[in-house]
Amino acid sequence: MTDKKESVAAPSGMEMFHTRKAANEGIKVPLYTPQGDKTEHWIQIRGVDSDEFRLAEAGSKRDVMRIAQIENPRERLAEVELSKRKLIAALVIAWSFEQECTEANIVAFLEEAPQIADALDAAASKRSLFFAGRSSSSANTPSTSSAST
Repeated sequence: MTDKKESVAAPSGMEMFHTRKAANEGIKVPLYTPQGDKTEHWIQIRGVDSDEFRLAEAGSKRDVMRIAQIENPRERLAEVELSKRKLIAALVIAWSFEQECTEANIVAFLEEAPQIADALDAAASKRSLFFAGRSSSSANTPSTSSAST
C-alpha cells in the first residue's frame, strides 16, 4: 500500500501555461441580486483568452477610430459605453434567462444591470477561475452581487 493518490498528471513544460482551451470552455457565474441574495440564475462566460473574446477585442480596438470621429460628446460617450457592453457580451456563452441569449439581449441586459457587466468582466479576467474546480460546477466562481464590490 502506498500513500500516493492516483491522479491525472499535472501539465508540465509549456502546457502548464496554456489558457486558451479553458477560456473557450468557460465557467458558470451565479447571479445575485443587488442586495446580495443568491438567485437561481447564472451566466456562462468565456475567459479573456478565448478565441471569441480576442476577436471581439480586436474589433473593438478598430472601432475606436470611428468613435473618436464623433463630435458630440454625449453621442461619443454613448458609443464608448455600447462598445464596452458589446465586448463584455462577447464573453457570454449561455444564460439561464427565458430570453434567447443573443448579442442584442445580452447588451440590453448589461445596460440595465451594470453591476453584472462589471462582475462578468472581472471574472473573465481571473484566469485561475477557469482552472479551479474544473469538475465541480461554479464552486469557485465569484459573486455577481453589487454588495460584494
